[in-house]
Amino acid sequence: MKNVKIGFIGGGNMGGAMIEALWRVQPDEVGVVRNSAEEGRKSSGGSEARGTENLAQTDKTPSLHECEKKTKFEIIACARNKNEALRQRFGIKIAASETDLAREADAIVLATKPASYEAILRLIAPDLAGKILLLLAPNFDIKRARQIVGEGVYIARVMPNIAACIGASATALCFDAGFSEAKKETVREIIAKIGKIYEIDETGFAAFTGIASSLPAYACAFIEAAADAGVRGGLPRQLCYDAVAAAVEGTARLIQSGKHPAALKDEVCSPAGTTIEGLAALEKGGFRGALMDAVAACIAKARG
Repeated sequence: MKNVKIGFIGGGNMGGAMIEALWRVQPDEVGVVRNSAEEGRKSSGGSEARGTENLAQTDKTPSLHECEKKTKFEIIACARNKNEALRQRFGIKIAASETDLAREADAIVLATKPASYEAILRLIAPDLAGKILLLLAPNFDIKRARQIVGEGVYIARVMPNIAACIGASATALCFDAGFSEAKKETVREIIAKIGKIYEIDETGFAAFTGIASSLPAYACAFIEAAADAGVRGGLPRQLCYDAVAAAVEGTARLIQSGKHPAALKDEVCSPAGTTIEGLAALEKGGFRGALMDAVAACIAKARG
């Protein structure tokens, strides 16, 4: 079994979500994959508020043969004011500094605010030779990173979303030139733990940010509004949240199974029925145009 040390510089929303996903799929001392129930006993607040019943989990104990085939990830972090919280929650190793982390890790995930990228890259550049560097910022490209860290570093861009914490992210991935196939596979193995991978050209990252990375916020606004309408109609709020989320999830699964969104919409809309009345109200309110404008605004911001 291969051992790969993954170092996270930063442990905020996205870095923390990736750490959580990688921690969750690692076998514990007796070879049992950690599940969300175990996590719930170890920590409180934050992602646990979502409810463990909705988290991806497994009861399967991997066989010795399966464990030998899989890469074992050791997680290291340096996240300043979040270090102690990460240590307590996940039991991971905390590096004393960014440079110590860069020296020890095989792959470094830069998960800080974009404004601090350049300073951190200059700080750790001398320790990156032969290592993998994963960039998460939406508007910090590979070329800019290369100018700072120089040659001999394997740079890739990754654009996940917050569902990474339960292994359900839609994640864009782009490799710089010069990646060996073995190095690419290591990165793919890491990213596969947080969800579905879309290998795209770097020029598409801004658009991907608009339609996938930022989408959970748009979806949550939609779910909250629909739930408010349900409460207005007399239903309990928690039931509304759960039912709307379940309906969204089911619809997404139908589309992923091959159903075209327009065909599915037509199937739901009976002549002179309730659903077509709702769609007419959405069109009157400019729903589609507003959503397209929101994505366009996000793309423009991601392009800097």
